[in-house]
Amino acid sequence: MSVQMTIKETAHYTHSVEDIWALCGAPGGIEKWLPAVEKSWIDGDVRFAELAGGAGQARERITEHLDALHYYDYDYIDGPLVLKAFSSRFAVVSAADGGSDILWTAQFEADDEDGGAELAQAVSGMYQGGLQRIGEVLDAGRA
Repeated sequence: MSVQMTIKETAHYTHSVEDIWALCGAPGGIEKWLPAVEKSWIDGDVRFAELAGGAGQARERITEHLDALHYYDYDYIDGPLVLKAFSSRFAVVSAADGGSDILWTAQFEADDEDGGAELAQAVSGMYQGGLQRIGEVLDAGRA
């Protein structure tokens, strides 16, 4: 029996939704802000990501991409992590203080709690690294 796992990572920025989306809204350009990825590109609806440190290549299908609402959804096809039924959403929303929040969520199935927790920790760490890097890249643009 598989276990359903959920990942939720968020970050707040003083930057506008439009500024963040200009950096992050193209699913094929994640190497600009995701430290775990050295090179990325899109072929049709499939995103390819060459992972840092020779960790291999991941493929993800972009299932929905709405610039007007500042989000995209994707499903993991294959790569170095063994993720079953993995789907994720990357979204940028306005915050009450005039800044913006990124909401990066994912769901996947794991064979058991322990294995699922390890995979969730690995994905969360990658997401957190990306969220931190987004802030650094945006802040550097203000200098």
